Amino acid sequence: MSLTSAVSRKPANGEVLVTIAEAKNTVVKGAIAYWQSLRGERRFPMHRELTLRGMASFLPFTVVADVIDDGADYKYRYVGDAERQAFKVYFKGIKLSQVEAHAPAFGGVLRKAYDHLRTTGVPFLVQGPSSHSEPDSALPHHETAFLPLGSEKVEQLLIVGVQVPAPFWDVSEAKLKTFSDLVR
Repeated sequence: MSLTSAVSRKPANGEVLVTIAEAKNTVVKGAIAYWQSLRGERRFPMHRELTLRGMASFLPFTVVADVIDDGADYKYRYVGDAERQAFKVYFKGIKLSQVEAHAPAFGGVLRKAYDHLRTTGVPFLVQGPSSHSEPDSALPHHETAFLPLGSEKVEQLLIVGVQVPAPFWDVSEAKLKTFSDLVR
């Protein structure tokens, strides 16, 4: 599936798949800007170019996964604190196949997203209800950027996601700025 056909696709759960240019959350926007600064004119940057200093503003919201055997599996290399809290499990070092064995539906959603990123090499953003949050969660929605890393092909996935109390992607930029100004 190309990004063009995937953009603004609305799965049954209410999530939408959009371009990274449509990011609204400042943390996610910062991660995308950093990824783009490393990428330059190339398709995507390499994992070794990432630095802790460069990722400081979004590191807690970050997951880095290695692509194993051209996508036969994925292994979680790094899991930020906010991601551990959101998923209520420390999954660094485990494989996606293990997630699929314990939570097939959720694992299947992750596999589709990871495979799409790996095969197309095109970054994308998912916005919508969090499929892993509790029904009474204070943060039932998310915005997540899926960003490829590698040299000639996608070798790692840089995933940066935030959970939020209400969907903010339907709010106009002007209203977001007004609200931001009020908060300051």
